Amino acid sequence: MQQQLAMVYESLCLASSSRDLFMANAEHLAILQQGVKAWNSWRAQADSFPDLSGGNLVGINLTKADLFRANLSKADLTDANLSGANLSGANLSEANLSRANLSKADLSEANLSESYLAKTNLTDANLSEANLTKAYLIESYLSGANLSEANLFRANLFESDLFRANLTGANLFKTNLTEANLIEAYLTGANLFKANMSETDVTGAKLDDAYTGALNFPQHNK
Repeated sequence: MQQQLAMVYESLCLASSSRDLFMANAEHLAILQQGVKAWNSWRAQADSFPDLSGGNLVGINLTKADLFRANLSKADLTDANLSGANLSGANLSEANLSRANLSKADLSEANLSESYLAKTNLTDANLSEANLTKAYLIESYLSGANLSEANLFRANLFESDLFRANLTGANLFKTNLTEANLIEAYLTGANLFKANMSETDVTGAKLDDAYTGALNFPQHNK
């Protein structure tokens, strides 16, 4: 195991040396490549938060991984499996999470600003108080997700599924919700000022105390 870890570590060091802008910690990447069991065991004893920024983690299986407050900014997590992972407080700014599985993941207070989440599965994920400013979430799956108090300023949720999502107190100022599914979503106290809700379905949605500005909803959608 030690020899294998050393080989992975060496190869990742060489790969990282060619990248000047995003330097993940090669030792942290090497441990992660050993699998979730080894990673979580290391995290239980580590005295610092992991730096995986800019890492190539395409298709990796991180189911139930402990990534609390991990730095994953600009990391490529395309097609990764992060279901049930703990990403609370993690930095995922500008990360590529397209088509990733984040179902039931804990992303509370995570920084996902300007991240790429096209066709990403966030079903039943916890995104409470997360920063999703300018995040690209087109055709994403957010049914049952907790987005209470989340910041979605200028986020793009075109054709996304937010069925029964909790957006209580969320900031949706200038958010693109064109053709999104907000059926039975909870939008109590949400800020929808200047949001684009062209052809958005809000049938059965809870809009009590939501700030909608000049937005007009069809009567049957209230």
